[in-house]
Amino acid sequence: MRAGVVGAPRLGRISSRSISTAFGLFAVALLSGCGSSDEEAAAGGGGVRELSAECGAIIDDCLVNQKSCANDSSGTPQCVACPQGEYANPDTKVCAKIGGTKWEHTFDTRTVEPGEEVTGQCRSWTLNNPEEIWFNAVELTQDEASHHSNWMFVPDDQFDGPDGFWPCKDRNYSQLVAALAGGVLYAQSTQATHEVQKFPDGVGIRIPPHARVLSDVHILNVSPKAVTGDMNIAFYEIPKEEVKTVLTPFHLSYEELDIPPQSTSRFTGECDFSESFQTIGNTPFNMKIYYALPHTHALGSRFFFELLGGDRDGETIIDIHGFNGEARGKQYRPPIDVTGATGLRFGCEFDNPRDETVHWGFGDQEMCEVLGFAESDLAFETFVQEANPDGMDGAVPKYTGPCSTTAFPWKQDKSQ
Repeated sequence: MRAGVVGAPRLGRISSRSISTAFGLFAVALLSGCGSSDEEAAAGGGGVRELSAECGAIIDDCLVNQKSCANDSSGTPQCVACPQGEYANPDTKVCAKIGGTKWEHTFDTRTVEPGEEVTGQCRSWTLNNPEEIWFNAVELTQDEASHHSNWMFVPDDQFDGPDGFWPCKDRNYSQLVAALAGGVLYAQSTQATHEVQKFPDGVGIRIPPHARVLSDVHILNVSPKAVTGDMNIAFYEIPKEEVKTVLTPFHLSYEELDIPPQSTSRFTGECDFSESFQTIGNTPFNMKIYYALPHTHALGSRFFFELLGGDRDGETIIDIHGFNGEARGKQYRPPIDVTGATGLRFGCEFDNPRDETVHWGFGDQEMCEVLGFAESDLAFETFVQEANPDGMDGAVPKYTGPCSTTAFPWKQDKSQ
């Protein structure tokens, strides 16, 4: 996803205009871990292993930010982040170890000055993997003031050159090209310092042999002091024979934001995919959603994502209020089967206290998008590029526009 969430490429455009949700991947460090089921992992040590009675009142709010819950010294329940190597299991609601063999890379430390924003750079990590890799989870840990990053993987003869940081234009980097040549690894929640993109057991994505991981770079230091830090990206390999379900990426973005000053406003895209799926895939709209990541900037007061059409019209997939810079990628167990719906509805509400109109963009401008992974034969990229007045909801002006969708068969066995 662009500069902020999900910046998927139009299927490549996301990364070029922003760092939102993305389709993308990494000189090589390989660490062995032990494969384990989520149930076995929950019994390990390191994070929250048992919920107190008091936690029952807040645990659902904690899970929204990929956290568990524990009482503090006074007995008051508090949301607690899981340590590196663990994630908040949505079933048990406690911290669980991430099973699998860990591949990880830490990029060079860098310093950004107060108020500095870094865009237009990319980074890469060549895996030197002679065999294919199936991954079930991705983990990001960073203290470099990364606002957002979109991670892709490609054959290692693509975007060739020394690993580390480099100007994207020097290698003509395109998220769209990267997604089609390889695939999508992960996208970072806005400003998240630790995030885990975890799929259920038996669910994975294939990285072909001889691959390179890449991402765009969007660093934004909003603090009054210089920030010195780095980025660590890791993914967790599982045996091929354990993979029962393979995932495909999708992305939706509201591109034409026109957020009025001194008000709350709502932008909604209603995207019917029945024709695209029937024309391209010769099938009704049919997918099972396993993971979704919303993206806004600081003015975003709500992000919503739901089913469109049919008897399940309006059924919620995500409905998050407020912006907090936390990890907000969400996994679904069981997955959300869209059967009976004709498409997806998504949108954002913004509270704009400024005296000027805010548009789509980096820095103090805004974004509204979502990246997802689903069991589907088709991948798609959808953009809303108009902000047409659509009446009022009380004192809240509403805007909408038609969805422009590119759908295409997603090849799971891409090779060199």
